[in-house]
Amino acid sequence: MKNLSTYIKNLNFEYAVSYSGLRGEKFKNLEKINKEKIRNLEKEIESSRFMQKPKLNMKIKELEDEINIYNSRIITGKNEFHQSTKQIRRFEKEEKDLEEIIEILNIEFIEQYAWMCPPIFRDAIVFYSKEREINGILQICFSCSSIKNENEETLEVDHKIFEKLKEKLIQIGHQIENE
Repeated sequence: MKNLSTYIKNLNFEYAVSYSGLRGEKFKNLEKINKEKIRNLEKEIESSRFMQKPKLNMKIKELEDEINIYNSRIITGKNEFHQSTKQIRRFEKEEKDLEEIIEILNIEFIEQYAWMCPPIFRDAIVFYSKEREINGILQICFSCSSIKNENEETLEVDHKIFEKLKEKLIQIGHQIENE
C-alpha cells in the first residue's frame, strides 16, 4: 500500500481541480432515467429474439453500473467523468487553499482506521500538468475514510486528515453530507 504523503510529494502538477459526483439532483435524475430505461429494456427482452437478448442484457448492466454508487467513480480509469460529476473549484499551484489541502494530505501517517463499509468515492482532487493532462487523481470516501489514486490503489492515510479535508472541501463548495 502506498503512503498518501509520498504520493503527494512525487506529484508533478501545474494546477488542481476538485470535483464532486454520485450525489445531488444530477445523480437522482440519472438514477430515475436509467431505471426507466432498464424497465423498458426488460420488457423488450421478453419479446426479443434469442440473438438480441445478450446485447439487451449488456445494455441493462451498463445502465445499472452507471448508477451503482459502490462501483462507480466520479472519474474512471480512462479519465472520463461520470455524468453526475461537477467541477467545484480550480486551484493554481501556489494558491493558498490548495496549499492548505496539500498540507492536510501530507499529515504524517500514524494510524489508519479500517471501516467495514464499502467505499463510495463522491469527491476527488485531480492534478493536471501545464498541458492539461491528468497527472494524479485522489478519489475520496469520507464515510469509510478511504482514498484511492488513479490506479485504484488504496493509499495509506492517517485517519486524522478526513475531518480536516472534509471541512476544507465544504469551505470551497463541496456539498458533503454527513455520510
